[in-house]
Amino acid sequence: MNREAYKLANEIKTELGAPGGCLEACPSDVEMKRYQNNVLKEIRKEKQTKKKAFSRVSVAACAALMLTAGTIAFGDEVHAAIKEISWNISNALGISSDLADYKEVVNTSVADKGYVITLQEVVVSEEKLVMNYTLQREDGQPVEEWLTPDGALYLNGKHVTGGVGGSSNFLDEEQRILGVTASYEIHDMGCDLSQENDFRIVFRQLGFEGRVKGTWSFDFRADGADLIADTRRAGIDQTFRLPDGIEVTLKELTMNDLEQRITYDVSGATRWILMIKAEDENGMQAEFGVRSQTPESGYMQNEEVIDDGRLSENAKTVTMTLYAVELPEEDGRISDDYQQIGESFQLELN
Repeated sequence: MNREAYKLANEIKTELGAPGGCLEACPSDVEMKRYQNNVLKEIRKEKQTKKKAFSRVSVAACAALMLTAGTIAFGDEVHAAIKEISWNISNALGISSDLADYKEVVNTSVADKGYVITLQEVVVSEEKLVMNYTLQREDGQPVEEWLTPDGALYLNGKHVTGGVGGSSNFLDEEQRILGVTASYEIHDMGCDLSQENDFRIVFRQLGFEGRVKGTWSFDFRADGADLIADTRRAGIDQTFRLPDGIEVTLKELTMNDLEQRITYDVSGATRWILMIKAEDENGMQAEFGVRSQTPESGYMQNEEVIDDGRLSENAKTVTMTLYAVELPEEDGRISDDYQQIGESFQLELN
């Protein structure tokens, strides 16, 4: 029996109070969904150990992959050693929906300093752009170290400074193809992301310490009109007081194929970091962690969307509980000692 199976057995014992290897009654559909969720969480933990995350503000995960052999042409020369891959943004994010109606396929490669970056696809959502790309050597040899590209994003000519998070992992056993996903926060840029906008992503170094200097630049146009239009919304309007006296007003739950998020207002700056645990009537559970916050507002994102650990898109109700933990002044490390803030509440989904 593997580790996930043992974990599942333990969860069954915890959930139903069974003393051993049998249950007194058949589990309900809701209980079976909970068992499935527990197994998925364990699998996600296994995947987390096989990739590296990077972040200037936040972290997002990436997982599955598919590879096909091919070539990419640069001018009149074809580098047969460079492999073109069928690795879409849904694979990169580890979600089941293919985002086909929402993504822009760029599939453009740029070579410099012996390395090739291929921008695969991008998706624009509210206050966000997500992309996936690959890094390979022109000579087809293994990438000798974890050279995650550091890219600067521009929107209509203006530098996007809202922060970026993501992760990278090798897509082949030979470590010749490094796959990367990056999520850029876009705030206060004076443009409507539901309309078509001009984007530019420029990579000037590989590796966080600038191991390789060069220029890899991509220009593309994209909009989030369809994804924003297909977003399900539910008003919350619940106010809570943090231990330092700051008030938090939960505003809205939004859900679409790319993400699930909760927006909120705060009455001032605070050192308390928020988190919401949620469960719908089908037994699907999720945790929402802070991805962006100012002294006035912010939003939490369901990190469990990765590998489909999400609230059901057909759910009619969801129960939410707010938690918070104080950011220490000494080293800035966040502990896991979250405390519940206020009472749980049930949200009706239209």
